[in-house]
Amino acid sequence: MIQVRPNIAAMSPYSPPWSNMDRKGYLRLDLNENTQDPPAHVIAALKAHIDENRIQMYPEYGGFLSKLSQHVGVGEDHLIVTNGSDQAIEIILRAFLGPGEPMVMAQPGFPIFDQVAGTIPAKVCGVPYDQELSGFPYDEFVKAITPETALIVVINPDNPTGIAVPMSQIRQIADDHPNIPVLVDEAYFEYTRVTALDFLKSHPNLIITRTFSKAFAMAGLRLGHIIAHPDVISQFYKIRGPFDVNNCATAVATAQMDFPDVWNAYIQEVMTRSKPCLERFFQENRVRYHPGAAHFMLVQPEDRDGAVRYLKDHGILVRPMIAPLIRHMFRMNVGTFKQTERFIKVYKAFLAT
Repeated sequence: MIQVRPNIAAMSPYSPPWSNMDRKGYLRLDLNENTQDPPAHVIAALKAHIDENRIQMYPEYGGFLSKLSQHVGVGEDHLIVTNGSDQAIEIILRAFLGPGEPMVMAQPGFPIFDQVAGTIPAKVCGVPYDQELSGFPYDEFVKAITPETALIVVINPDNPTGIAVPMSQIRQIADDHPNIPVLVDEAYFEYTRVTALDFLKSHPNLIITRTFSKAFAMAGLRLGHIIAHPDVISQFYKIRGPFDVNNCATAVATAQMDFPDVWNAYIQEVMTRSKPCLERFFQENRVRYHPGAAHFMLVQPEDRDGAVRYLKDHGILVRPMIAPLIRHMFRMNVGTFKQTERFIKVYKAFLAT
């Protein structure tokens, strides 16, 4: 029997809960997705793309890069599009990490970082959040950075904890380590409107990743991008394949950028109406929770598994956590106000059992 490398054999696959089931019939609050159906302009853009006989052609990115450049507010030479932010993360880690070289990040964090690092295999220096999830562990984090550190990772806000990292701390980290790349994952930027982009000109060691999977409702089309200094972007093109991003994704993303009022209205409903309503419900019913900075939160029921099971049995999916610090919690994203009312009704019934 053929054998893979020992570091690969020792790894476990990244398998999200419910990954092998049809989630269509559920209210899906488990993967931080946009919970609305695709808007009419997205359907029209896909149909037009197919009608123009484009799907049998290899993708072209020039026109899309121009559009993305205007949207982000940087030059095209500061951007590279990727197959979701997962590929963005993989490209960056492969560019800067070698076997045994250390990467510093707070944990628990997005599991893709550990998975990619394991394939290299690089060393993950995980700095734990405290038991109360009271904030970014800045003092411990900067102590973990050494001259041997090959990459610094800041997830802002963190997934799964939702903890935000102050911009002053991100800037200080980049200031203090000008020769170490600092990756800032901004997957939830549209929900927080907090970004390190303003530091990019003065900090060429800064690299930002973003995605179209969350606010833009494109998780199934797999589209992300990296923002960095042009000299760094030119190196990333050596790693990404020439056609890794499909042209249906760029067609839909173009349409989404043309209709910002639609997805901004969803964000406003989630963040200013649904989330405060859910927080009030948890407070009134003495359910422990950690609100986080974006559109998802950690919930700490007395019976985590019972709560997850009850919600699933009543048509709602949430995500049970597995990291040791938070394995007694589940993570849920917030949807529309109507969907939030549905969740509250079901969870109130669970509390009464």
